[in-house]
Amino acid sequence: MPPYGNHAFDLVVEVGLASFLRHRQNGEIQRELEARWGLRLSCSTIRDQGQAFLDYLAATHQARVPQLRDRLQQDGGYVLHVDGTCEGGTDVIFTAIAGNRGWTLASCKMATEDTDQIEAFLRRCVEWFGLPLALVRDLSPQIEAAHQRVMPGVPDLICHYHFLENVGTKLCEKHHSKLTACLRRLKVRPAFHSLRHDLVRNVKQKGSLTPAEIEQLLTAPEQTGHLDPAQKQRALVYLLLCWAEDYGADLQGEFFPFDLPSLAQYRRYRTLHDWVVETMAPADADAKSFRTLETVRRHLVPVVQDRELVDVAERLEKAAALFHELRDVLRLSSDGHPLLHQRAVPDGPVQALQREQNLQEWTRELQQRHMSENDTDRRTDMAIVLDYLKKYDGKLTGHVMALNGGSQPFVVHRTNNLPEHCFGRKKQGLRRRLGTRNLAQYVQAMRPEEFLVDNLRDPDYLQIICGGTVENLASSFAQNWQTGKAIRLSRKEKTTNRPIPVTRRQLRDDSLLVKVRQAIAAVLAREPCEGGGRGVLAAGGTPAHPVPRPLAPAACTREATT
Repeated sequence: MPPYGNHAFDLVVEVGLASFLRHRQNGEIQRELEARWGLRLSCSTIRDQGQAFLDYLAATHQARVPQLRDRLQQDGGYVLHVDGTCEGGTDVIFTAIAGNRGWTLASCKMATEDTDQIEAFLRRCVEWFGLPLALVRDLSPQIEAAHQRVMPGVPDLICHYHFLENVGTKLCEKHHSKLTACLRRLKVRPAFHSLRHDLVRNVKQKGSLTPAEIEQLLTAPEQTGHLDPAQKQRALVYLLLCWAEDYGADLQGEFFPFDLPSLAQYRRYRTLHDWVVETMAPADADAKSFRTLETVRRHLVPVVQDRELVDVAERLEKAAALFHELRDVLRLSSDGHPLLHQRAVPDGPVQALQREQNLQEWTRELQQRHMSENDTDRRTDMAIVLDYLKKYDGKLTGHVMALNGGSQPFVVHRTNNLPEHCFGRKKQGLRRRLGTRNLAQYVQAMRPEEFLVDNLRDPDYLQIICGGTVENLASSFAQNWQTGKAIRLSRKEKTTNRPIPVTRRQLRDDSLLVKVRQAIAAVLAREPCEGGGRGVLAAGGTPAHPVPRPLAPAACTREATT
């Protein structure tokens, strides 16, 4: 137990592992403690012990930095993956991960990705673990500037996924937005929705086919002569409408621009239109005998005849083709699985070198194609891709590094999926513990030390920290309790990392507008202009511009109320 403490270190470890590694709720931990050991703790006490677990874990991690550094050096070095992960409206949790081990080396919290704060963070990583073999990052200019200040000689590598995301957005965003607007203007989807609603209403009134009869209608239609023709027509049209709406099946479950949902929707509409026209082309296919199918065709006619829609779809097809060509060259195609969800499996040296060679050859080929291309749109797209490749030349290759005295070269992960997956696991754990989808306020309250907990899953890290088993973790905490206490005291200090701290008490003061008016008048009367020009006081102390006279208290109150 810590001196003058009320709870033993093994209890802190049990609560911390249950909360942050197994993602148990406080009530579940409370019941487990009472069932296993007869301990009755309040949920607030469990929450406090969980926070103490993070304090002691951070202290133990800092105490074992020399041993962790030696282990990384035994591997030949390490590659530093840095990324700032956040939810909308929250602070940035900045993490640094050793790519070859998957260990979170350090983490911190900052209001925004500021160059000075990132520089201090990188200097701490270098001080603790030495210079990395390479730095892998996204396209953030703040991280780039901090890298040049702290480790200018270390290779600066760009995450291929983020590179593709930027290129694809530049190529497709404008055309995809315009295609979406055109589809909405034609209102094909609402028309199909209304048509499906009418079909369902008729089915409820007049009856429908059974699943077995629908399957027989699709597989052996010649054997369904005994079925009601109207029921068969309704079922078939309903199938076609559902197929047109199921364009999401053509996507890979990825974010834009890796998925182009409006283009997939347009392709389905075009395919369905051509199919309906071909189906109704024979002379015996009288439109009056199948009016619902004719209605479907009539709604799809604008999709093929609207010139603006067709032009923007063709333009997007050209951009998407070049983008997918670049994905294939970088070997980052989805292959049926979302790219961001794939585990970061490092390439072998031969594969990595072959990929880099293919990229260089494709770049030279694209330059030749750009000079000989007659299509203006394709030339524009090629110029965009070539500009990106030129801008990040040398940052997309160089993932195979020869080590001094090593028989095998070091292969760097070419994406930043490691920190992305780490943050994704944290969000999954939060949803398990909290049972809510909106995590903004909980991510805002999340401590960066939580990212160290995942290191305990690695046997080598556990061996360095506490002798290879979590049963020894309490002893390691006891050895570093003073550092943990200092971290806890620093955490409990009333500080804010907001750039301009404003309290709710200030916002909800009834006289807020009166006070702001008076403050503005004082600023305009006594301080120089914000642009750096001369002050508002003219020579002799006379205001250069008249200062508004404060309103009477009653008038101020009325204005504030209004």
